[in-house]
Amino acid sequence: MTKLGFFTVIAFAAASCAAPENTTTADTVASAGKPGAAVSFSHALQAPVGPGGNGVLTLSIGEKYDTGAMEISAASDGLDLAAASRAKNILLDGASSHRWDIYFSAPTAGVYYINFTATVMDLNGVSATRSYAAAVQVGDATAAAKPDTPAVLDADGEPVMIMEAEETVEE
Repeated sequence: MTKLGFFTVIAFAAASCAAPENTTTADTVASAGKPGAAVSFSHALQAPVGPGGNGVLTLSIGEKYDTGAMEISAASDGLDLAAASRAKNILLDGASSHRWDIYFSAPTAGVYYINFTATVMDLNGVSATRSYAAAVQVGDATAAAKPDTPAVLDADGEPVMIMEAEETVEE
């Protein structure tokens, strides 16, 4: 189902439902505690991933909606995400938790991030968003870490960066 078709179904369902008279959008946002969609995230890497290998990150999504629709998109700089792992549509029907497996591959060792954006649309057509970034370690964490360099301070106690240079004197 396309994005337009998905939200059209939700909008059609909204037209057939009566909204509560005493509830406003401001009341709903205020009761959520902070602005944005009432959505929470957590993640877990299913197994260690080496450079050039494939991995699976499980995203757990918690929400507090009885009706509406949620679209979640995933993007990453540096990781190759499988096509099925770039977007997910969820029809909100009172279930409070959902799970999404993100399949990816990484060409080199390092720490990468998968950025998620969730957009929730209620039956009144009001939307709210929430973002989340999941860190993914590829390869050995100690090998990817920068080696400790001793701090060099100037006369004022400010840190100084030591840079390699070659001096050429012309006469």
